[in-house]
Amino acid sequence: MKNRFLLLISILSLVDVCFSQSTVYNQGNHRIREEWLDLGLQSIPKAIRKKGIHRFDSLYLLHYNDSLGANFNASPLFAVWMGKEQGLSERRYQNSRGMLFTANYKSFSCYAMIMENQSVFPVYQQDFVKHHGEFYPGSNSYNQQNGMVPGAGRTKPFKAQGFDYAYSQGGMQWKIHQRFSVYGGNAPLRFGDGMRSLFWSTHNQVPLIGGILQITPKLRYYIAKGRLFDLIRKPVYANVESPYYKKGYSMNALLFSGNHFQLGAVYQTIWEGGDSLQERPFSPLFWIPLPGFDRLANQRVSFPQWGVIGSIEPVNNLRLYGEAFCRGLNSHATSYQIGAKYCITFHNRFFMSFNASFTSVGNTFYGETYGLSFSSNNMPLGSLIGNGTKEVLLLGKLAYKRFYIDFTLQNYASESGKSILFRDTYTLEHQVIHGIGEFGFVLNPISQCVIFVSLDYRKGSSSTPTRFLFAGMKTSLFPNQHVY
Repeated sequence: MKNRFLLLISILSLVDVCFSQSTVYNQGNHRIREEWLDLGLQSIPKAIRKKGIHRFDSLYLLHYNDSLGANFNASPLFAVWMGKEQGLSERRYQNSRGMLFTANYKSFSCYAMIMENQSVFPVYQQDFVKHHGEFYPGSNSYNQQNGMVPGAGRTKPFKAQGFDYAYSQGGMQWKIHQRFSVYGGNAPLRFGDGMRSLFWSTHNQVPLIGGILQITPKLRYYIAKGRLFDLIRKPVYANVESPYYKKGYSMNALLFSGNHFQLGAVYQTIWEGGDSLQERPFSPLFWIPLPGFDRLANQRVSFPQWGVIGSIEPVNNLRLYGEAFCRGLNSHATSYQIGAKYCITFHNRFFMSFNASFTSVGNTFYGETYGLSFSSNNMPLGSLIGNGTKEVLLLGKLAYKRFYIDFTLQNYASESGKSILFRDTYTLEHQVIHGIGEFGFVLNPISQCVIFVSLDYRKGSSSTPTRFLFAGMKTSLFPNQHVY
Protein backbone atom coordinates (compact mmCIF):
# COMPACT_ATOMS: atom_id res chain seq x y z
CA MET A 1 0.00 0.00 0.00
CA LYS A 2 2.83 2.37 0.87
CA ASN A 3 4.55 1.68 -2.47
CA ARG A 4 1.31 2.41 -4.36
CA PHE A 5 0.97 5.73 -2.56
CA LEU A 6 4.57 6.71 -3.40
CA LEU A 7 3.99 5.71 -7.04
CA LEU A 8 0.87 7.89 -7.22
CA ILE A 9 2.75 10.89 -5.80
CA SER A 10 5.56 10.35 -8.30
CA ILE A 11 3.13 10.21 -11.24
CA LEU A 12 1.34 13.37 -10.14
CA SER A 13 4.63 15.18 -9.68
CA LEU A 14 5.67 14.33 -13.25
CA VAL A 15 2.45 15.46 -14.92
CA ASP A 16 3.57 17.94 -17.57
CA VAL A 17 1.98 21.16 -18.77
CA CYS A 18 -1.15 19.58 -20.21
CA PHE A 19 -3.73 21.74 -18.46
CA SER A 20 -5.44 24.96 -19.45
CA GLN A 21 -5.05 26.82 -16.17
CA SER A 22 -3.69 26.61 -12.64
CA THR A 23 -4.94 28.23 -9.44
CA VAL A 24 -2.35 30.50 -7.81
CA TYR A 25 -2.33 32.06 -4.34
CA ASN A 26 -0.39 35.27 -3.73
CA GLN A 27 -1.37 38.03 -1.28
CA GLY A 28 1.90 39.90 -1.50
CA ASN A 29 2.12 41.17 -5.09
CA HIS A 30 2.66 44.83 -5.98
CA ARG A 31 0.43 45.00 -9.04
CA ILE A 32 -2.76 47.02 -9.42
CA ARG A 33 -5.63 44.62 -8.78
CA GLU A 34 -8.88 44.54 -10.73
CA GLU A 35 -11.10 43.58 -7.80
CA TRP A 36 -11.71 45.81 -4.78
CA LEU A 37 -11.83 42.74 -2.50
CA ASP A 38 -8.97 40.30 -3.01
CA LEU A 39 -8.70 36.85 -1.43
CA GLY A 40 -5.33 36.23 -3.07
CA LEU A 41 -6.55 33.58 -5.53
CA GLN A 42 -6.22 33.87 -9.29
CA SER A 43 -6.04 31.60 -12.31
CA ILE A 44 -3.10 31.67 -14.71
CA PRO A 45 -3.21 30.38 -18.31
CA LYS A 46 -1.62 27.23 -19.64
CA ALA A 47 2.07 27.05 -18.85
CA ILE A 48 4.51 27.69 -21.66
CA ARG A 49 7.08 25.00 -22.32
CA LYS A 50 10.56 26.08 -21.31
CA LYS A 51 13.86 24.32 -21.00
CA GLY A 52 15.62 23.16 -17.86
CA ILE A 53 14.55 24.53 -14.50
CA HIS A 54 12.50 27.27 -16.19
CA ARG A 55 9.85 24.71 -17.18
CA PHE A 56 8.64 24.93 -13.55
CA ASP A 57 8.23 28.73 -13.55
CA SER A 58 4.44 28.39 -13.73
CA LEU A 59 4.06 24.95 -12.15
CA TYR A 60 3.69 24.10 -8.49
CA LEU A 61 5.83 21.23 -7.27
CA LEU A 62 2.80 18.91 -7.20
CA HIS A 63 0.06 19.51 -9.78
CA TYR A 64 -2.76 17.49 -11.24
CA ASN A 65 -5.44 18.22 -13.83
CA ASP A 66 -8.27 15.88 -14.78
CA SER A 67 -10.24 15.58 -18.00
CA LEU A 68 -13.10 17.72 -16.63
CA GLY A 69 -10.85 20.71 -16.07
CA ALA A 70 -10.44 20.45 -12.29
CA ASN A 71 -6.93 21.09 -11.03
CA PHE A 72 -5.11 20.55 -7.76
CA ASN A 73 -1.74 22.01 -6.75
CA ALA A 74 0.56 21.73 -3.77
CA SER A 75 3.78 23.51 -2.91
CA PRO A 76 6.06 23.79 0.13
CA LEU A 77 6.16 27.07 2.06
CA PHE A 78 9.15 28.25 4.03
CA ALA A 79 10.97 31.27 5.43
CA VAL A 80 14.50 30.53 6.60
CA TRP A 81 16.70 33.50 7.45
CA MET A 82 19.35 34.56 9.94
CA GLY A 83 20.65 37.99 10.87
CA LYS A 84 22.42 40.28 13.28
CA GLU A 85 20.99 43.23 15.16
CA GLN A 86 23.56 45.96 15.78
CA GLY A 87 24.68 46.20 19.40
CA LEU A 88 23.37 42.75 20.40
CA SER A 89 25.26 39.47 20.42
CA GLU A 90 22.33 37.06 20.04
CA ARG A 91 21.55 35.91 16.50
CA ARG A 92 18.10 36.62 15.10
CA TYR A 93 16.49 34.00 12.89
CA GLN A 94 13.29 32.47 11.60
CA ASN A 95 12.65 28.84 10.71
CA SER A 96 9.21 28.38 9.15
CA ARG A 97 7.94 25.36 7.24
CA GLY A 98 4.58 24.57 5.76
CA MET A 99 2.48 23.52 2.79
CA LEU A 100 0.16 25.35 0.42
CA PHE A 101 -2.71 23.64 -1.44
CA THR A 102 -4.85 25.21 -4.16
CA ALA A 103 -7.70 23.78 -6.19
CA ASN A 104 -10.08 24.92 -8.90
CA TYR A 105 -13.09 23.51 -10.70
CA LYS A 106 -15.06 25.68 -13.10
CA SER A 107 -16.11 28.74 -11.07
CA PHE A 108 -14.96 27.40 -7.68
CA SER A 109 -11.46 28.10 -6.28
CA CYS A 110 -9.99 27.45 -2.85
CA TYR A 111 -6.74 27.21 -0.96
CA ALA A 112 -5.44 25.94 2.36
CA MET A 113 -2.08 26.35 4.03
CA ILE A 114 -0.40 25.47 7.30
CA MET A 115 2.80 26.87 8.83
CA GLU A 116 4.93 25.87 11.81
CA ASN A 117 7.45 28.41 13.07
CA GLN A 118 10.28 29.14 15.48
CA SER A 119 11.48 32.74 15.47
CA VAL A 120 13.80 35.08 17.35
CA PHE A 121 12.81 38.54 16.14
CA PRO A 122 14.62 41.86 16.54
CA VAL A 123 13.79 43.74 19.74
CA TYR A 124 11.10 46.09 18.39
CA GLN A 125 9.19 43.12 16.91
CA GLN A 126 9.55 41.10 20.13
CA ASP A 127 8.11 44.02 22.07
CA PHE A 128 5.09 44.32 19.77
CA VAL A 129 4.35 40.58 19.79
CA LYS A 130 4.67 40.17 23.58
CA HIS A 131 2.44 43.16 24.33
CA HIS A 132 -0.34 41.86 22.11
CA GLY A 133 -0.49 38.49 23.83
CA GLU A 134 -3.43 36.95 25.65
CA PHE A 135 -4.71 38.01 29.09
CA TYR A 136 -5.25 35.38 31.79
CA PRO A 137 -7.38 36.15 34.87
CA GLY A 138 -5.49 36.08 38.17
CA SER A 139 -6.64 36.44 41.77
CA ASN A 140 -6.92 40.23 41.59
CA SER A 141 -6.12 41.22 38.00
CA TYR A 142 -5.27 40.00 34.51
CA ASN A 143 -1.77 38.90 33.51
CA GLN A 144 -0.57 39.04 29.91
CA GLN A 145 1.28 35.98 28.58
CA ASN A 146 2.56 34.54 25.33
CA GLY A 147 2.24 36.83 22.31
CA MET A 148 0.53 37.35 18.96
CA VAL A 149 2.40 37.66 15.66
CA PRO A 150 0.52 39.92 13.20
CA GLY A 151 -0.82 37.94 10.29
CA ALA A 152 0.25 34.66 11.88
CA GLY A 153 -0.55 32.98 15.19
CA ARG A 154 -0.63 33.02 18.96
CA THR A 155 2.76 32.05 20.39
CA LYS A 156 4.40 30.20 23.23
CA PRO A 157 7.93 30.89 24.50
CA PHE A 158 10.89 29.47 22.56
CA LYS A 159 14.32 29.56 24.17
CA ALA A 160 15.11 32.88 25.90
CA GLN A 161 13.68 35.51 23.56
CA GLY A 162 11.99 33.47 20.82
CA PHE A 163 8.49 32.42 19.84
CA ASP A 164 7.10 29.05 18.84
CA TYR A 165 3.83 29.21 16.91
CA ALA A 166 1.78 27.45 14.26
CA TYR A 167 -1.16 28.66 12.25
CA SER A 168 -3.32 27.72 9.31
CA GLN A 169 -5.38 29.59 6.73
CA GLY A 170 -7.96 28.60 4.20
CA GLY A 171 -10.32 30.38 1.87
CA MET A 172 -12.64 29.88 -1.06
CA GLN A 173 -14.48 31.84 -3.72
CA TRP A 174 -17.37 30.46 -5.76
CA LYS A 175 -19.33 32.17 -8.49
CA ILE A 176 -22.62 30.35 -8.02
CA HIS A 177 -24.49 32.41 -10.58
CA GLN A 178 -23.64 35.12 -13.06
CA ARG A 179 -24.98 37.65 -10.55
CA PHE A 180 -23.98 36.09 -7.22
CA SER A 181 -20.78 34.69 -5.71
CA VAL A 182 -19.68 33.72 -2.21
CA TYR A 183 -16.33 33.87 -0.44
CA GLY A 184 -15.06 33.01 3.01
CA GLY A 185 -12.93 30.85 5.24
CA ASN A 186 -10.30 31.66 7.81
CA ALA A 187 -8.32 33.86 5.47
CA PRO A 188 -6.83 37.35 5.25
CA LEU A 189 -8.69 39.71 2.92
CA ARG A 190 -7.26 42.74 1.15
CA PHE A 191 -9.50 45.70 0.33
CA GLY A 192 -8.50 48.50 -2.01
CA ASP A 193 -5.00 49.48 -3.07
CA GLY A 194 -3.32 50.61 0.15
CA MET A 195 -0.90 48.44 2.09
CA ARG A 196 -3.68 48.27 4.69
CA SER A 197 -7.17 49.65 4.74
CA LEU A 198 -8.69 51.74 7.50
CA PHE A 199 -11.46 49.26 8.28
CA TRP A 200 -9.89 45.85 7.45
CA SER A 201 -6.34 44.69 6.69
CA THR A 202 -4.52 41.45 5.88
CA HIS A 203 -3.19 40.81 9.40
CA ASN A 204 -6.68 39.53 10.29
CA GLN A 205 -7.48 35.82 10.23
CA VAL A 206 -11.03 35.22 11.40
CA PRO A 207 -13.81 32.80 10.43
CA LEU A 208 -16.12 34.63 8.04
CA ILE A 209 -18.53 34.11 5.18
CA GLY A 210 -19.54 36.68 2.60
CA GLY A 211 -21.32 37.24 -0.67
CA ILE A 212 -21.17 39.54 -3.69
CA LEU A 213 -24.34 40.47 -5.58
CA GLN A 214 -23.93 41.86 -9.10
CA ILE A 215 -26.93 44.20 -9.20
CA THR A 216 -26.03 45.69 -12.60
CA PRO A 217 -22.92 45.30 -14.78
CA LYS A 218 -21.37 48.25 -12.89
CA LEU A 219 -22.96 48.01 -9.42
CA ARG A 220 -21.99 45.42 -6.78
CA TYR A 221 -23.19 44.78 -3.23
CA TYR A 222 -20.86 43.09 -0.71
CA ILE A 223 -21.74 41.47 2.60
CA ALA A 224 -19.62 39.69 5.21
CA LYS A 225 -20.36 38.07 8.57
CA GLY A 226 -17.58 36.97 10.87
CA ARG A 227 -16.63 35.90 14.36
CA LEU A 228 -13.90 37.88 16.12
CA PHE A 229 -11.90 36.96 19.22
CA ASP A 230 -9.93 39.20 21.51
CA LEU A 231 -7.36 37.23 23.50
CA ILE A 232 -8.91 37.88 26.91
CA ARG A 233 -9.70 34.75 28.91
CA LYS A 234 -13.00 34.71 30.80
CA PRO A 235 -12.65 34.52 34.62
CA VAL A 236 -15.76 32.31 34.95
CA TYR A 237 -15.99 29.14 32.85
CA ALA A 238 -17.08 25.50 33.02
CA ASN A 239 -14.66 23.83 30.59
CA VAL A 240 -11.03 22.78 31.02
CA GLU A 241 -9.71 26.04 29.58
CA SER A 242 -11.19 29.50 29.79
CA PRO A 243 -12.56 30.66 26.42
CA TYR A 244 -11.92 34.03 24.79
CA TYR A 245 -14.41 36.83 24.46
CA LYS A 246 -16.18 36.58 21.13
CA LYS A 247 -17.75 39.29 19.00
CA GLY A 248 -19.78 39.33 15.80
CA TYR A 249 -18.54 41.24 12.75
CA SER A 250 -20.87 42.54 10.05
CA MET A 251 -19.86 44.46 6.90
CA ASN A 252 -21.96 45.86 4.05
CA ALA A 253 -20.60 47.72 1.03
CA LEU A 254 -22.00 49.10 -2.21
CA LEU A 255 -19.51 49.74 -5.03
CA PHE A 256 -20.07 51.39 -8.41
CA SER A 257 -17.41 50.75 -11.06
CA GLY A 258 -17.33 53.11 -14.02
CA ASN A 259 -14.81 53.61 -16.77
CA HIS A 260 -11.49 54.16 -14.97
CA PHE A 261 -13.05 54.92 -11.56
CA GLN A 262 -14.77 53.30 -8.57
CA LEU A 263 -16.95 54.84 -5.88
CA GLY A 264 -18.59 53.13 -2.94
CA ALA A 265 -19.85 53.17 0.63
CA VAL A 266 -19.00 50.83 3.55
CA TYR A 267 -20.91 50.18 6.79
CA GLN A 268 -19.66 47.76 9.47
CA THR A 269 -20.53 46.96 13.07
CA ILE A 270 -19.45 44.81 16.04
CA TRP A 271 -22.07 42.75 17.92
CA GLU A 272 -21.54 41.63 21.50
CA GLY A 273 -21.34 37.86 22.01
CA GLY A 274 -21.78 37.68 25.78
CA ASP A 275 -19.91 38.68 28.91
CA SER A 276 -17.53 37.17 31.47
CA LEU A 277 -20.28 34.94 32.87
CA GLN A 278 -22.01 33.59 29.79
CA GLU A 279 -21.62 33.40 26.03
CA ARG A 280 -24.76 34.40 24.18
CA PRO A 281 -25.85 33.94 20.54
CA PHE A 282 -25.99 36.97 18.30
CA SER A 283 -29.32 38.64 17.69
CA PRO A 284 -31.28 37.31 14.67
CA LEU A 285 -30.97 40.84 13.27
CA PHE A 286 -27.22 40.21 12.93
CA TRP A 287 -27.86 37.89 9.98
CA ILE A 288 -29.93 40.33 7.93
CA PRO A 289 -27.74 41.23 4.91
CA LEU A 290 -28.63 44.94 5.00
CA PRO A 291 -27.13 47.81 7.01
CA GLY A 292 -29.00 49.68 9.74
CA PHE A 293 -30.76 46.83 11.54
CA ASP A 294 -28.11 46.96 14.29
CA ARG A 295 -29.86 50.10 15.57
CA LEU A 296 -32.97 47.97 16.30
CA ALA A 297 -31.19 45.21 18.23
CA ASN A 298 -31.86 44.65 21.93
CA GLN A 299 -28.29 43.47 22.65
CA ARG A 300 -25.26 45.75 22.67
CA VAL A 301 -23.93 46.77 19.25
CA SER A 302 -21.11 49.19 18.49
CA PHE A 303 -21.59 52.52 16.82
CA PRO A 304 -21.04 51.73 13.13
CA GLN A 305 -17.93 52.53 11.18
CA TRP A 306 -19.28 54.10 8.03
CA GLY A 307 -17.66 55.91 5.15
CA VAL A 308 -16.86 56.23 1.48
CA ILE A 309 -14.17 54.64 -0.67
CA GLY A 310 -13.03 55.49 -4.15
CA SER A 311 -10.35 55.32 -6.81
CA ILE A 312 -9.66 56.81 -10.23
CA GLU A 313 -7.19 56.07 -13.01
CA PRO A 314 -6.39 59.40 -14.75
CA VAL A 315 -3.79 57.73 -16.99
CA ASN A 316 -2.71 54.19 -17.74
CA ASN A 317 -0.89 52.36 -14.92
CA LEU A 318 -1.70 55.05 -12.31
CA ARG A 319 -4.45 54.74 -9.69
CA LEU A 320 -5.38 57.36 -7.11
CA TYR A 321 -7.36 55.99 -4.16
CA GLY A 322 -8.91 57.13 -0.91
CA GLU A 323 -11.10 56.30 2.09
CA ALA A 324 -12.96 58.54 4.56
CA PHE A 325 -14.64 57.06 7.64
CA CYS A 326 -16.25 57.89 10.95
CA ARG A 327 -17.67 55.85 13.85
CA GLY A 328 -21.19 56.91 14.65
CA LEU A 329 -21.25 60.70 14.72
CA ASN A 330 -18.16 61.06 16.91
CA SER A 331 -15.90 63.77 15.51
CA HIS A 332 -12.93 62.29 17.41
CA ALA A 333 -13.27 59.11 15.32
CA THR A 334 -12.99 60.74 11.88
CA SER A 335 -10.34 58.93 9.79
CA TYR A 336 -9.13 58.98 6.21
CA GLN A 337 -6.53 57.62 3.81
CA ILE A 338 -5.33 59.00 0.48
CA GLY A 339 -2.81 57.39 -1.83
CA ALA A 340 -1.44 56.78 -5.30
CA LYS A 341 -0.21 53.57 -6.92
CA TYR A 342 1.80 53.31 -10.14
CA CYS A 343 2.85 50.07 -11.84
CA ILE A 344 4.38 49.46 -15.25
CA THR A 345 6.17 46.65 -17.12
CA PHE A 346 8.64 47.23 -19.97
CA HIS A 347 9.21 44.51 -22.59
CA ASN A 348 8.27 41.78 -20.07
CA ARG A 349 11.65 42.26 -18.40
CA PHE A 350 11.61 45.38 -16.27
CA PHE A 351 8.88 45.98 -13.66
CA MET A 352 8.41 49.08 -11.55
CA SER A 353 5.85 49.79 -8.83
CA PHE A 354 5.36 52.63 -6.34
CA ASN A 355 2.62 53.08 -3.75
CA ALA A 356 2.46 56.19 -1.53
CA SER A 357 -0.24 56.83 1.08
CA PHE A 358 -1.11 59.02 4.04
CA THR A 359 -3.44 57.75 6.78
CA SER A 360 -4.97 59.67 9.68
CA VAL A 361 -6.79 57.62 12.34
CA GLY A 362 -9.14 59.27 14.83
CA ASN A 363 -8.51 58.96 18.56
CA THR A 364 -11.51 56.63 19.06
CA PHE A 365 -12.01 55.16 15.56
CA TYR A 366 -11.50 51.51 16.60
CA GLY A 367 -13.41 51.95 19.88
CA GLU A 368 -12.38 52.35 23.49
CA THR A 369 -13.97 49.31 25.20
CA TYR A 370 -12.76 45.82 24.30
CA GLY A 371 -16.28 44.35 24.31
CA LEU A 372 -17.32 46.39 21.27
CA SER A 373 -14.02 47.49 19.76
CA PHE A 374 -13.20 46.94 16.08
CA SER A 375 -10.41 44.51 16.93
CA SER A 376 -9.42 40.87 16.75
CA ASN A 377 -6.51 39.10 18.45
CA ASN A 378 -5.98 42.30 20.48
CA MET A 379 -5.18 44.27 17.30
CA PRO A 380 -7.22 46.87 15.42
CA LEU A 381 -8.99 45.55 12.33
CA GLY A 382 -7.39 48.18 10.08
CA SER A 383 -4.18 50.00 10.92
CA LEU A 384 -1.84 47.96 13.12
CA ILE A 385 -0.80 51.16 14.90
CA GLY A 386 -4.36 51.92 16.00
CA ASN A 387 -6.19 54.95 17.33
CA GLY A 388 -4.71 58.44 17.23
CA THR A 389 -1.98 57.97 14.62
CA LYS A 390 -0.91 59.66 11.42
CA GLU A 391 1.15 57.52 9.04
CA VAL A 392 3.02 58.01 5.77
CA LEU A 393 3.87 54.85 3.82
CA LEU A 394 5.94 54.50 0.65
CA LEU A 395 6.20 51.06 -0.94
CA GLY A 396 8.19 50.24 -4.03
CA LYS A 397 9.59 47.48 -6.16
CA LEU A 398 12.07 47.49 -9.05
CA ALA A 399 12.63 44.21 -10.90
CA TYR A 400 14.71 43.21 -13.90
CA LYS A 401 14.13 39.66 -15.08
CA ARG A 402 14.58 37.69 -11.81
CA PHE A 403 16.45 40.32 -9.79
CA TYR A 404 14.49 42.73 -7.64
CA ILE A 405 14.75 45.51 -5.05
CA ASP A 406 11.82 45.85 -2.65
CA PHE A 407 11.52 48.66 -0.11
CA THR A 408 9.14 50.07 2.52
CA LEU A 409 9.47 53.51 4.10
CA GLN A 410 7.27 54.43 7.07
CA ASN A 411 6.91 57.52 9.23
CA TYR A 412 4.18 57.77 11.84
CA ALA A 413 3.25 60.01 14.74
CA SER A 414 1.11 58.99 17.71
CA GLU A 415 -1.34 61.25 19.49
CA SER A 416 -3.57 60.54 22.51
CA GLY A 417 -5.48 57.64 21.01
CA LYS A 418 -7.72 55.44 23.16
CA SER A 419 -6.68 51.83 23.76
CA ILE A 420 -8.98 49.16 22.32
CA LEU A 421 -8.35 46.92 25.36
CA PHE A 422 -9.18 47.28 29.04
CA ARG A 423 -5.42 47.41 29.80
CA ASP A 424 -3.07 49.47 27.67
CA THR A 425 0.05 47.28 27.65
CA TYR A 426 1.66 48.49 24.41
CA THR A 427 2.79 52.11 24.45
CA LEU A 428 3.10 53.77 21.07
CA GLU A 429 6.08 56.00 20.50
CA HIS A 430 5.36 59.63 19.62
CA GLN A 431 7.41 59.48 16.41
CA VAL A 432 8.83 56.58 14.40
CA ILE A 433 10.90 56.48 11.21
CA HIS A 434 11.16 53.01 9.72
CA GLY A 435 12.71 51.64 6.54
CA ILE A 436 13.02 48.10 5.15
CA GLY A 437 15.01 47.32 2.01
CA GLU A 438 15.38 43.93 0.33
CA PHE A 439 17.48 42.75 -2.61
CA GLY A 440 16.86 39.31 -4.02
CA PHE A 441 16.69 36.81 -6.85
CA VAL A 442 13.54 34.87 -7.82
CA LEU A 443 14.17 31.14 -8.09
CA ASN A 444 10.57 30.17 -8.87
CA PRO A 445 7.96 32.78 -9.88
CA ILE A 446 4.76 30.81 -9.20
CA SER A 447 5.67 30.11 -5.56
CA GLN A 448 7.68 33.35 -5.25
CA CYS A 449 10.64 31.37 -3.94
CA VAL A 450 13.45 33.90 -3.51
CA ILE A 451 16.88 34.20 -1.98
CA PHE A 452 17.38 37.61 -0.42
CA VAL A 453 19.32 39.96 1.83
CA SER A 454 17.47 42.65 3.77
CA LEU A 455 18.21 45.67 5.95
CA ASP A 456 15.69 46.89 8.57
CA TYR A 457 16.24 50.30 10.17
CA ARG A 458 13.86 51.74 12.78
CA LYS A 459 14.27 54.82 14.96
CA GLY A 460 11.68 55.75 17.58
CA SER A 461 11.43 58.78 19.84
CA SER A 462 11.78 56.67 23.00
CA SER A 463 13.67 53.53 21.94
CA THR A 464 17.14 52.51 20.83
CA PRO A 465 17.53 52.66 17.02
CA THR A 466 17.33 49.28 15.29
CA ARG A 467 19.78 48.28 12.57
CA PHE A 468 19.04 44.73 11.55
CA LEU A 469 20.74 42.91 8.66
CA PHE A 470 19.54 39.44 7.65
CA ALA A 471 19.56 37.05 4.70
CA GLY A 472 17.94 33.78 3.69
CA MET A 473 15.39 32.07 1.47
CA LYS A 474 11.58 32.27 1.54
CA THR A 475 8.34 31.94 -0.39
CA SER A 476 7.27 35.59 -0.39
CA LEU A 477 3.55 35.11 -1.02
CA PHE A 478 2.51 37.20 1.97
CA PRO A 479 2.82 40.94 2.71
CA ASN A 480 5.22 42.01 5.45
CA GLN A 481 3.19 42.61 8.63
CA HIS A 482 6.10 43.89 10.76
CA VAL A 483 5.53 47.51 9.70
CA TYR A 484 4.77 49.40 12.91
